[in-house]
Amino acid sequence: MIWHITNIERARDATHGFALPGYNFNLSIEPGETATIEFVADRDGVFAFYCTEFCSALHLEMAGYFLVRP
Repeated sequence: MIWHITNIERARDATHGFALPGYNFNLSIEPGETATIEFVADRDGVFAFYCTEFCSALHLEMAGYFLVRP
C-alpha cells in the first residue's frame, strides 16, 4: 500500500502531523510538502490515524480510521 499525504496549508507555520500507530508511522509535514509512506497492510482490523501537530481549532477533527479486511 502506498499513501501520499500532502499538507495543503498556505500559512508557513501550519505544520501537520500524521500518525498511524497500528503500523508505527508518525510523520511531520510542512506546508506545501508531500510525504509518502509505503507498507504492507498485513494485519486486519481498524486502525485510528490522526494529526499529531496542534494546527487549528479544528485539530481534534483531523482523525479517521483505516480498515484492513482479511
